[in-house]
Amino acid sequence: MSFDLMPFIWVTLAFMILLVLQRWIHAHLHGLSLLISGKPQYAVILYAIVLFPGVVLHEVSHWLAASLLGVRTGKLSLIPRVQPDGAIQLGYVEYYKGRTLGPIRESLIGGAPLISGTLVILLIGFRVFNVEGLTAALQTGDVDHLTLALSQLFQTNDFFVWLYLLFAICNAMMPSASDRRAWPAFLLVMVVVAVIAYFMGLADVVVANLAGPVVTVFGYLGIALSMAIAVDLVFMAVIAALEAIVGRIKGVTVRYRSDTDAPSAAN
Repeated sequence: MSFDLMPFIWVTLAFMILLVLQRWIHAHLHGLSLLISGKPQYAVILYAIVLFPGVVLHEVSHWLAASLLGVRTGKLSLIPRVQPDGAIQLGYVEYYKGRTLGPIRESLIGGAPLISGTLVILLIGFRVFNVEGLTAALQTGDVDHLTLALSQLFQTNDFFVWLYLLFAICNAMMPSASDRRAWPAFLLVMVVVAVIAYFMGLADVVVANLAGPVVTVFGYLGIALSMAIAVDLVFMAVIAALEAIVGRIKGVTVRYRSDTDAPSAAN
């Protein structure tokens, strides 16, 4: 297998892993909020507040992408609301899907939060947490270098504030089902373009010019998704511990519906 394929393989795997982790985090963060507040309406508010910075980035990204692509926008809401199936919608942006919208522009609008979230994660990772130095220490395999890199990481100014911001962004940047609606059509368009380029004898030229930049982009995307997975695993442990402690103190457990993961408290 060519080494150049590894960024694509890892991004695909990391994306699927992150979707699973995000589903667990959203369900159990809502469940923890229900345990703390004791009332469903307050639990929704507390749950939304925790993820608010990421929700703002998500919805503003949709709005900016639609505006830049010339798509007329409507209402932007950051107020959470419970859906008929029990799921919670933390925010939304209205944009008009006329006949001229097309799968390419709709896919870009739907994927805008993932793009902006990735950029912010990389910015925090490289400028605040010095991920580059930590990666280099990991590659050396030297315990002393790794220990020094980790100690410098934890000594970062406002470490927990930045870590929280990463958590909120990581768990609000993934495209929802509605955001991914146009992706199959977009991929079909790309396949058609690739087939046309192949039969016109342009495949080698396209690959030669795009292979390097595409591999670089996927490499950075892989770093961002890896950071998101690491942050999520830390917060999953914290959420699980708090859920167990608060539940024991109050003598209440949380049950999750398998279809929506909507929590309900039970004595």
